Amino acid sequence: MTFRFSPSSLSDRWLVFVFVLTAALMLAGCSVDEFLADEDTPVGAEQDAGDDYYYTETPEDCLEDEEFDEVDELCYPIVYCDEEGVCEEEEYGFLDLFFDLVDELVWGVAGGNFEDSGEAGENTLVTYRVDGNQIVEPELAAVTDDLLDFQADTETHQKIWVYFAQLIPPDQRPFLVKYVIFTDGPEEVLAFVTPDTDDPTKWLLGVDIADSSNPEELTFTLVHEFAHLMTLNSAQVPVNEELALEPDNEELYEAAAAACPVYFPGEGCSEPTSYINAFYQRFWADIYDEWSENNLLEDEDEYAAAAEEFYSSREEDFVSDYAATSPEEDIAESFATFVLKPKPSRDTLADQKVAFFYDYPELVKLRAEMSGRLYSRLRRQ
Repeated sequence: MTFRFSPSSLSDRWLVFVFVLTAALMLAGCSVDEFLADEDTPVGAEQDAGDDYYYTETPEDCLEDEEFDEVDELCYPIVYCDEEGVCEEEEYGFLDLFFDLVDELVWGVAGGNFEDSGEAGENTLVTYRVDGNQIVEPELAAVTDDLLDFQADTETHQKIWVYFAQLIPPDQRPFLVKYVIFTDGPEEVLAFVTPDTDDPTKWLLGVDIADSSNPEELTFTLVHEFAHLMTLNSAQVPVNEELALEPDNEELYEAAAAACPVYFPGEGCSEPTSYINAFYQRFWADIYDEWSENNLLEDEDEYAAAAEEFYSSREEDFVSDYAATSPEEDIAESFATFVLKPKPSRDTLADQKVAFFYDYPELVKLRAEMSGRLYSRLRRQ
């Protein structure tokens, strides 16, 4: 199963986060188009020659409120949280600076476009092997002449990867083994994750180079795709090996789903204590049958109308229109909101979905680290 993220399905959303990033870039005198190009220019940055590439810092590069991560060789505000997930407010103050920029803005959510964006993997340009923080051993795909420049743009390939590696802590992505650069043209699928066909317990990340210049969409999408990796890896959802060998076998799929006493996301039967099963049981168990009936509609127009009705009849239940397309997309959208927005103060079902992650101390700590990493990257632009 492949999980894709398309910016075209999210018009007029993430207004708050867009404002944060745009304001940060404007204050620094950096345009949106320069965001990735200037990603690796702080004093102290080092680049390895050849295919191995990763931005690093030294303790001398750290700003006054930052600490040095010796493992990842990065500077960022480090928030200390206890085993219950309670973080020191004094140390957590950088988030106030981050969110104060947008306190009075209204966060908009638009519904509507549920079109299938197509098979992104068919448009592969180059595949890298992931080795820790490095991307190595590029394998070039056969492409048409009009895509050769995209394929040869290794600097952009590397910069996108470096930004992802800076944002997501290394210990959170050991199952990510391949990194794919593809394109299906602008404003289609921005990124996807999917199990590796060579080993379905491992995953690959794909990013569309044609859509990578928009920093707010890229940042949100990378967090969104990481949420899929976090909630669907083999520790959370053990792989059904028979189904992995025959992913298009509908009878095998239906039998595996029927034999699963908890939520079945497709790769296998989820663990009872997994994030995705807990999320499903709390937020989807009562509406899943209706969603499933809509999902079986073969006529594209009928499906689009049913999907639109499913979302529009319960807009306050989802953080975005895209979240209503499946439990997997719902938890990914909600996790991205959890990471990139202040703790919700209202009590809508959408807010409850974001608050869901605060029940897990390890995710509260992860949010703090990811927020610190993002904050440090933005303030350097």
